[in-house]
Amino acid sequence: MSSQLISLGVVGCGWAGRQAIQAANATSRLNVIAIAERDPTRLAEAGNECTVPHHYANYQELLENPDVEAVYLATSPDGRLQQVLNTLNAGKHVLVQKPHAIRAPEILEMEAAAQEAEKTLQFCYFMRHFPNNRQIRRAVLNGAIGDLYHARIFGKFNAIPDFNANSRWLHVYGQKGGSLGQHYSHELNLTWWWMGCPKPEWAFASKHVLYPQYDGPEGAAEDYFTGILGCEGGKTIQIDCSRMSHSDSASAVELYGTTGAITNGGISRFKDGGFIREPIDEPIDIDHGELPEEIPVFYYELNHFAMAIAGEVAPDVDASDAYTFMQILDALYDSAKSGEKVCV
Repeated sequence: MSSQLISLGVVGCGWAGRQAIQAANATSRLNVIAIAERDPTRLAEAGNECTVPHHYANYQELLENPDVEAVYLATSPDGRLQQVLNTLNAGKHVLVQKPHAIRAPEILEMEAAAQEAEKTLQFCYFMRHFPNNRQIRRAVLNGAIGDLYHARIFGKFNAIPDFNANSRWLHVYGQKGGSLGQHYSHELNLTWWWMGCPKPEWAFASKHVLYPQYDGPEGAAEDYFTGILGCEGGKTIQIDCSRMSHSDSASAVELYGTTGAITNGGISRFKDGGFIREPIDEPIDIDHGELPEEIPVFYYELNHFAMAIAGEVAPDVDASDAYTFMQILDALYDSAKSGEKVCV
């Protein structure tokens, strides 16, 4: 394990940014030395929660700090592209919170800039980094549940965000801040990744705006989203998600194969007239070293980022995956807006 600490700056001190600070400082590889946030209240709150020597109201000032080697961008996607380009131009490695962009081509611009700057560019989807989820992927791709054909996601977040300067993007349709992009794109990305990231081919979706707080030209973000994604080889992923629902039914993230299914973090099979459960005993593919007693939610992702900077692992999510997955989100959002099936 590398003994050299990487000095990290965190831009954006909302929930995700503060979780990133906690996770980074819990690793033995990262040390948060600077934070930037335009909202003075959030900047002060983040500064009070942890000991960080440098606080900035403008992220450009953070980028000018020569001691900052890498940056975690936990900002809204409407300004994300320029922030990524500026960070790379300043000679910093960058980890990009999701939603990664407004539209997929922006990812390609980020990738080109990272290659020119010769810096590490990684994109967030923290569920990929949980050891159990990585074991599931290895088991699935090794044939543990036979031939894959379908995944099903049903979930609800049940919290409508306030409408203010920090949260405006969460209410604008197409800025990836509704029930799909902000909340259940995590599970959509996870099941697609479990399948081996098959090439997407088409999407068909619908949306419901139940509690609109925005009346601009783009329309209000979705409160309920339903869609189906078709991928190469006939594989499909079905998603139903909401950020406000009066249903008390249980959430589900399931992957189906011809000889079994992934449910509740393990393998389920129907055999001899009943369901049986099997544990997943695949080896852990990435050694995160000695773990802290309490593991913050973004710990594995931040540690992976540091390992990628050191050249020990490849970035995950990398630009190729981020681009393809943003194409998936674009197609689902475009279909729900037009009412037509969209080819990816």
